[in-house]
Amino acid sequence: MYNFSSIARYMEDVVCDQKHVPGCDILITHNHRPLFRHICGYSDTEKCIPLTDNHLYYLYSCTKPVTVSAGMRLWEEGKLDLDRPVADYLPAFTDVKIQKGDTLLKPDTVMTVRHLFTMSAGFDYNALTDAVKETIARENGHATTRQIVDAYAQKPLCFEPGTRFQYSLCHDILAAVIEEAAGMRFSEYLDNILFTPLEMKDSTFDDTESVRARLAAQYRSDNDGTVTRTSDNNHYRFTDRYESGGAGLISSAHDYAVFADTMACEGTAANGYRYLKPETVKLLRTEQLSSFAVDRTFSCAAGPGYGYGLGVRTRLNRDAGQRSPIGEFGWDGAAGSYIMCDPVNHISIVFTMHVLNWPACIGSDHAVMRDMMYEILSI
Repeated sequence: MYNFSSIARYMEDVVCDQKHVPGCDILITHNHRPLFRHICGYSDTEKCIPLTDNHLYYLYSCTKPVTVSAGMRLWEEGKLDLDRPVADYLPAFTDVKIQKGDTLLKPDTVMTVRHLFTMSAGFDYNALTDAVKETIARENGHATTRQIVDAYAQKPLCFEPGTRFQYSLCHDILAAVIEEAAGMRFSEYLDNILFTPLEMKDSTFDDTESVRARLAAQYRSDNDGTVTRTSDNNHYRFTDRYESGGAGLISSAHDYAVFADTMACEGTAANGYRYLKPETVKLLRTEQLSSFAVDRTFSCAAGPGYGYGLGVRTRLNRDAGQRSPIGEFGWDGAAGSYIMCDPVNHISIVFTMHVLNWPACIGSDHAVMRDMMYEILSI
């Protein structure tokens, strides 16, 4: 029997007490078997409401591993080609331009679906452009994912596709590509291939009244460590019909842990459902930037030793003494959520909290708890 009390104390004494995170939740799973769960602190400190396993969170960028895995499911089925032009799926991107000095020109390189997966398509994270605002206004606040993504095509690219990594709206655009390739709304496709088969009943893009009633209160950390209550809104939910593939998912820690465990077990869920083939998961976590990007600007909040695969960080080396194995992969979210999938040992970690301006508030604590877990398991 493993003793995870050191992680529990770290969450309570360091994350909550020293760094003023109101509450947090961690789940560690091995081969579909829960090893450890600890919930501490409050959902709402002002109302003294304890955090529980019933609370939901905006996952923000922890949406991205779900989106890219869904894209790889389409690739596996032969419905999505990583090296086809984005414009083949989204015609609005046929005439995309790049800013070169004072001139707008056609890029020398054709933007492909792979560039979207790898954040190397040339976009930035400036979402509410004039074209997007006009689209939202024209649709009376009900613009769809496809309509808003089409508006992104009007903004000039920052650089030639494939020349470097830049964290951006690529996975929002990928969600629209998935819609086109699947022939249905992004959320409907996720329901069909992931949420329903894995019984992820808490996972949604719709912040309905019943969903908002279960949301953990959202906070924001200032750079000086002060944590204050903020609005319970996801600022990437631009309309009631926009499903952000980069930051729009709402879920519970339990639901997200089901997904993490499935990915850590090479695409097979605890109930036997095969979400992805092992070779597809391997490709997803295979480092991509060095093979085609000129300027490697990727950096990782989980610490050194990582590269970037098809939309996830992936462990390339353990030169700095980290405990997780080569091939471990995952991502983080703006309010502090964290996913780690270890397909070598079939171990996953999901950590949730609801404090914006991460990692300013807790820094590298995800990596600390990750390494503590491996030490406890003697791996």
